[in-house]
Amino acid sequence: MSEQSSVPVAELEPANDLEKVLVAAQNGETDTAEFLHQLIDAEVFILLSQSEKSDNDEDDERNIQPLVLEGPEKTPMLAMFTHSDRVPPIVKEFPDFAFPYEVEFSWIVANATDGMGLVINPGWSYAASLPPEALAQLRNKGSET
Repeated sequence: MSEQSSVPVAELEPANDLEKVLVAAQNGETDTAEFLHQLIDAEVFILLSQSEKSDNDEDDERNIQPLVLEGPEKTPMLAMFTHSDRVPPIVKEFPDFAFPYEVEFSWIVANATDGMGLVINPGWSYAASLPPEALAQLRNKGSET
């Protein structure tokens, strides 16, 4: 399910090292490769449609969905956040996805479906995106090691 976001852009004050590198990359103080290098080993957050720790049966577990926004040309873009503080504005707009879940970025790379991109910190001044091709490249690079 792809959703459209109309969250007003909020100013981001870096809350961790990953966000500091994101801000530096977007300000031209470091290159994007440095941000990607930091991102590969980072713990990040995605939003789920229900808690992964619910007491529901396995069928309900399989129905857990991540928040996927609609990108350019209707490209599905998984919403990902660099810190738990980035989550509340999006949850207000998409209350059906009120459950933040911390994962390793490498897990996202390995498990994102083909054709899916990634939007990092939607609704924040320092945001980024990875088109599906870039995510696939990271996945292929990871499988080579």
